[in-house]
Amino acid sequence: MAIVAAVGWMPADGIATAYTGDCAVAARWTTAIHLLINLLSSLLLGASNYCMQRLVAPTRKEIDSAHAQKKWLDIGVPSVRNLTLISKARMALWVLLVLSSVPLHFLYNSVVFETLAANDVDFLVVAPEFFTVKHSWSPLMFNSTGDNYITRLQETVLDDKYLDRSVFENITGAECLQRYSASFITGGGTVFAVPVPDFLAMRGMNASDSLSWATSGSGEIVSEVDYSYCLSQIVPSKCQVQFSLTILYVVIASNILKILVMILILWRLNQETVVTVGDAIKSFLQLPDTTTEDCCLMSRRNVDRVWKVPAVRSSQRFQPKHRESWFGACSTRRWIVSLFSYAVVITLAGWLYSLAAIQGEEYGRNGFGRVNVNYLIDVFLPGGQTSIIPYVLLANLPQAVISFLYLTYNGLFTCMLANREWSQYSVKRATLRVTLPSGTQRSTYFLQLPYSFSVPLLLASVLLHWFVSQSIFLARVAVYKDGTLVTMADRLGMYKHLSKSGNGVFSGVGYSNTALVASIVWGSVLVATCLLVAGICTYPKGLPIGGTNSAVISAACHVKYEDEAVEKGGEDIAKRPLKWGVTIAGGREQIGHCCFSSDEVEDPKVGFLYAGARVRAKDA
Repeated sequence: MAIVAAVGWMPADGIATAYTGDCAVAARWTTAIHLLINLLSSLLLGASNYCMQRLVAPTRKEIDSAHAQKKWLDIGVPSVRNLTLISKARMALWVLLVLSSVPLHFLYNSVVFETLAANDVDFLVVAPEFFTVKHSWSPLMFNSTGDNYITRLQETVLDDKYLDRSVFENITGAECLQRYSASFITGGGTVFAVPVPDFLAMRGMNASDSLSWATSGSGEIVSEVDYSYCLSQIVPSKCQVQFSLTILYVVIASNILKILVMILILWRLNQETVVTVGDAIKSFLQLPDTTTEDCCLMSRRNVDRVWKVPAVRSSQRFQPKHRESWFGACSTRRWIVSLFSYAVVITLAGWLYSLAAIQGEEYGRNGFGRVNVNYLIDVFLPGGQTSIIPYVLLANLPQAVISFLYLTYNGLFTCMLANREWSQYSVKRATLRVTLPSGTQRSTYFLQLPYSFSVPLLLASVLLHWFVSQSIFLARVAVYKDGTLVTMADRLGMYKHLSKSGNGVFSGVGYSNTALVASIVWGSVLVATCLLVAGICTYPKGLPIGGTNSAVISAACHVKYEDEAVEKGGEDIAKRPLKWGVTIAGGREQIGHCCFSSDEVEDPKVGFLYAGARVRAKDA
């Protein structure tokens, strides 16, 4: 794309033009390309998030080191907690991935943009005689040279020139008002509007009376008159689909850097880190961790109390009070940070909409991504007179915020679903899902989540990013007068919130109240969906919740049987279908044991002891 843009589209001032023509076609192309960009950026964000998760996944050595200090690590989920305990090399790669994402979030959506071609037109209200009777015009209040100018305009229609269908288009009064009352006029040039006969008679209009003369952008287009028809000058549309080569090069460089880092992560770190819940179970079955022995009922909620206080271990009874909701899978801190972030952003968006609603009451709703003179942000940005970059950064700031929120949203679902996989081992026998499967073991999901969740989450992210990109966007307007580019603001009121940024094109930041509503509603739906899923879905009774906690996983992987001769090596067990349950019967006073096993296991009984230092029969 960069080569085509640089060579084939003859860029000027770093801007390459891919299409020039009909504004509706340009708008459709821009919309389609932005949807594609948002799909690609969401895929890239998901892949980057997965690789960042791989980087913070601890090695077994790092887990053992943390456990020796009675510190647990996150397994199978995005984690900031693990950052301080992983190697400096992996931390550097993690930071590099984050930094490579910054230009993408701020620039990606503005690689391609539409430059609207607006026509600076004259709107003349005339009698029918204007087209046939030449007149010597008296000076008009609108322009000191108005007499000569109007004479030149009349000469374009005299001598039956107005009948030339290649030059003028005869449109109805309703079409005339719709076309020429737009904030930016893209569908015609100079117009001669003829009022209905009653109005002509009432005003005594004739060839020498031009009732009104106004220019686009001045706010003086006469709309209260009932027109019989209009002669609209046909001018070619010059709306453009353009690329910023500067932004394109930065995006390409960032993508190359990100892809190289991701390749390094996927190829070189496969065998080093404990990425999934299955990886952790496999590791602890093969090499049990002595620090979590006799804690098989330890859960995420009581890990600090049970793990750090040896006296508590001997009194661990199986006492599931209810089927715990998915809320319990994520830490309170994760929920607070995520929900607070969502609330702040939605509230801020609502406040911005309330400000936009004031405009809406006067000017109506503005469509998705439409450049409208009444919906431009009044802001001066340093460097905006010579470059579009300042406006691009402002327009894409919400994209960076949405990307951060997506990471927290994805983290919540990853945590809840990892615990769902964990809890299922107490219900049905299954093989482990690991990074490098062998035998009957299963491979991990693409981007870590089951497809029934990852695909809807991806589509939801694409849609939200697109809504936001249509809510606040780069606005570029090129204004033409009689086919010539206007390079000075002159008397055009439409420029009040735009800055000339080269080649006579005016740039700024536009917004759409309609797209803003869609963004708020869709964002609220996603938050409500997350809360609904977390509140309605429950985990089966059995395995203590904590499938993303390294200490909890370790505690469930101490393989013990009543008959010590039956105890098998973890290497063999890890390759077989496993189920968690009772391997040594417990009682109200007798301590049993629960763990993963490839043999038949029983469900634990409520009130029975299953954890603690057992007194074996031969020691009694």
